[in-house]
Amino acid sequence: MRTPTPQHGSHRTKRRPVSAAAREAILKAAEEEFAERGFGGARAQSIATRAGVNKALPFYHFGSKAELYDEVVKRALGRLGEFMADALVAPTPRERLSFFVSRLFAYLADNPNWARLIVREVIDDQSRSRAIASQYLKPLVDGGRQLMLSDMDAGRMRRVDPLQLIVSITVETFGYFLLLPALQYIGIAHPLSPASLAARERMIVYLLGDGLGMAGPESGPHD
Repeated sequence: MRTPTPQHGSHRTKRRPVSAAAREAILKAAEEEFAERGFGGARAQSIATRAGVNKALPFYHFGSKAELYDEVVKRALGRLGEFMADALVAPTPRERLSFFVSRLFAYLADNPNWARLIVREVIDDQSRSRAIASQYLKPLVDGGRQLMLSDMDAGRMRRVDPLQLIVSITVETFGYFLLLPALQYIGIAHPLSPASLAARERMIVYLLGDGLGMAGPESGPHD
């Protein structure tokens, strides 16, 4: 079991800042290492080698492996929050769904380690995943839930359990990227190509949007 996440306001040793380029390289390398090996298997030397920096730099700058991991997760989930906030300004439920799925697909295509990182975390450390869910995900879910309830009350979509709907959107989106190693063997030759990603996005919007009675220009072909 790893050390709990440091609380805001806890004492931290003052560290010499690194360049923006080095920081980005370290975070990207750490994301790859944690996704492949999990928290327990990740090594400073491997992260440094991937980043092309001195072995001591990753943990010297971020303080510890736990703090570096926290920064990787915080950055990824922060982007998820940005996508959801941007999507909420769209005028209709279907447009919000389409915008959110499109932005998330683009991010996961550019950062394919992120889906594996989150799933590995859920499997490897349930207490840690509960803390992540409470700190980062619940505020996003609560905001989305309230908007969905408003849409249901206004008749803009069918009345369903909004939490189950959020789970469905998550599974439909993340599942594609978790299956990447197998997709080419079932006939999707280039699963990360723009055409394949667009086809998957349309399918998610068709399945969820049509099933929930979300009217719009992207309704399924049977409309």
